[in-house]
This record gives sequence, structure tokens and C-alpha cells, in this order.
Amino acid sequence: MKLHFTGEIGGYLETDVLTSMGTFFLWMVIELKRKIMLKIPNLRIFLALSFIAVITIYPVLALPVMIGILMDHADMSSFSAGWLTSFGTLATASAGLLMSIKMDNKNLQRISRFGLIIAVAIDLLSAFTAGATIMFFFIRVIWGIGMGVTHVASIASIAHYDNYKHGYGIYVGLQFIVSGIALYIVPVYSDLMGVTGFFIGFAILDFFALLLTKFLSSEYNQPAKESKTKSSLGVIITVPAILAIVGFALFEAANTSQFSYIERFGVISNFTEHQIGLALLVGSLLGILGALSIFVIGDKFDLVKPLTFGFLLSMSALTMLLLSNDYTIFFITSCLLGFSWSFCMPFIDSLLAKIDRKGRVVAAGSSISFFGSALGPGMAAMVVSGDQYRNSFVLAICLFLVTLLIFVILGKKMKEAL
Repeated sequence: MKLHFTGEIGGYLETDVLTSMGTFFLWMVIELKRKIMLKIPNLRIFLALSFIAVITIYPVLALPVMIGILMDHADMSSFSAGWLTSFGTLATASAGLLMSIKMDNKNLQRISRFGLIIAVAIDLLSAFTAGATIMFFFIRVIWGIGMGVTHVASIASIAHYDNYKHGYGIYVGLQFIVSGIALYIVPVYSDLMGVTGFFIGFAILDFFALLLTKFLSSEYNQPAKESKTKSSLGVIITVPAILAIVGFALFEAANTSQFSYIERFGVISNFTEHQIGLALLVGSLLGILGALSIFVIGDKFDLVKPLTFGFLLSMSALTMLLLSNDYTIFFITSCLLGFSWSFCMPFIDSLLAKIDRKGRVVAAGSSISFFGSALGPGMAAMVVSGDQYRNSFVLAICLFLVTLLIFVILGKKMKEAL
């Protein structure tokens, strides 16, 4: 038996039911948010700082599709597109490193706002000037300088909080959310958006990051009490810091060298745009789980064991890709690479923050890692000839092996220091 109300009574009942349902779901959302914020202190601040830090490095996060769209829609060769991203990232690294050395007592909010205003303007200009020209290379270098300073300001601020491990887990997880969305949307809709839509989209995200710089106020910029007697440079050139920073840079070079041409490898393997986009998307989404693994693992193991697991996982995935052209292997490899990349990064960031709670070492490490990120595509471009994109995967395996050796040595040094 079904009751059916009409007219004024039905209207009242319908309105009352909808209102009750809406109130219930609103309560659920508020309650869930409250529980999460109680479990993760400073969550809102970490989300804002992480968003700023992530948007400032989008050429690295969207590397293969950025290279692809520059090749397909700006008439750039694989060599020029690869080195364009390298020059921009090198500028980011250089500006960030200088900022990390000189960041004590600086107004990080004002500096970040200036850098993001430059970024918005240059991304809009890039939308209409993209091409293999000196002018385009020049403005992307200027973009890299502005964003390098902004990135350091946001990433260093996370180290000031006692639960900085949570902050870096959120930061890395957000990287893979943004990367996953870009890696799916751009290949699928590249013909529709073109290079103009690509840069306009990121100019809008730059503007949102600009609005979030309010969280970089003086309250959050006070340096921690540790390491008062050492200058920024004095902290950065200690043996543990140098090993961690160099290892971080090689780790990024290994990842970006394989990441640069994995989309092109899918194209020459005759996979469809949707297949490639799906594999890269799922890999990036699994990267979110990898980043959040630090919430579960925490301090249960020393740093070397989780990092060793992550490095071996990456090398195994690349070996699989070298041995097969099958789409299933391509899909699985993309998932493993996305997970392992994000799994390792919070541990590396937390290690750098542990060395110096003022954030100077993590700022320097993040900046110098961009040299690795920048050299990765350039090195891959030199070993790739014609359509032999597998060479970039061999290069990545070699770099992962060297990185693993460095972190094993670092682990021994840190145990000796205890």
C-alpha cells in the first residue's frame, strides 16, 4: 500500500523531509570534519600550505602531459619541450635554494604573494606565446624564479609544527591528486583545450593559491627554538643534511626521467588516449594512498627500511615495463610507480625537517631536489633517440640504485650520531 499526498499537505511533507535529510547530511559532514580536525591538528593550515606548495611545482606534477601538449599544440620537438621544463624547474630550484639560505626573519607572506602574482601573469602570457622561441623560454624561467621562492616559503612553514609528518603526508598526497587530475584531463581533452586552455587553467589555480597566502602570517613564520646557534648555511652543510639533500635530488631525477616519456611510450605502444589517461590517473590516485602511508607507519620503522621498500618497488615496476608492451603491464607499472614515488617523499621530507625544525634544511632539500627534477627530463631527452623511450626507464633504474646506496649510508650515519 502506498500513500500519496498532494496539494498543500504534500508540499509541507516534501519540504519537511527534504529539510530533515539536508540537516542530517550537513550534520554528518560537520561531524566528520570535526573528527578529522581533532585527529590531525593544524589540518586547515596544512591543506592551505600544501596547496600553495603543490601549485608552485605543477610543471613537474604534469610533466608528461605538459611535454605532450607542447609537442602536439605548440609545434615543439621532444628535445625542446623537455629542456623547456628543465630550464623552468632549474630556475625554481635556484631561487628556492637562495631563499632557503636567506629566509630567516623574512616576511614569507609578502614574498609568496609577489611570486604568485608573477605566476598568474606569466601563465596567462604563456597561453598565447607558447612555442620554441627564446621569449617563451625566458618567461618560463621568470615563472620558475617566482614560484621557487613561494614554494620554499610554504614547505618550510610546515616544519614549524609538531605534527609536521602529517603536514608532509598531506602535501605529498595533494601533489598526486593534482597530478592525477592533470594526467587524465589533459590527454583526454587536449584537442579541446590546447596549449592556451592548459596555461589558463593553471593561472586560475595560481590565483586560488594567492588567496590562501593568508595562512602564511607572522604567527606561523616564527622559527622553531632549535638550532639557534647555527646559521642557515651552517645547518645545510652538515653531513646528514648533505646526504639527505643529494639523495632527494637523485630520487627526483630518477622519477622525472621515467615520468617524462611514459605517456609517449604509451602512444607508440598503440594504447588509446583514454587507456593512457586512465593508467596515469589511477597511478596518481594510488599515490595519495602512498603519501598517507606515513600516518599508519609513523615511527614503527627507521627511515631506511621504508625508503628501501619504495626504491625497490620502483625498480621492479620499471623492469616490468622494459620487458613488455602489454597494456595490463603498463597499467600495473603506472600504479606501482605512482604509489612508490609518493610513499617515499613524506619520509624524505620528514627526515629533512627532523634535522632542522626551522625548515631551512627541508627548504634547501626541496629546492635542490628540483635540480634533480629538472635534470631528469633533460637526461632522459639525451638518452631517448627516435621512439626508443625505454632508454629513459633504464636511466631511472640506475639513478634509483645510487639513491638507495646514499640513504643506506645516511641511515648508518644517523645511527652513529645517536
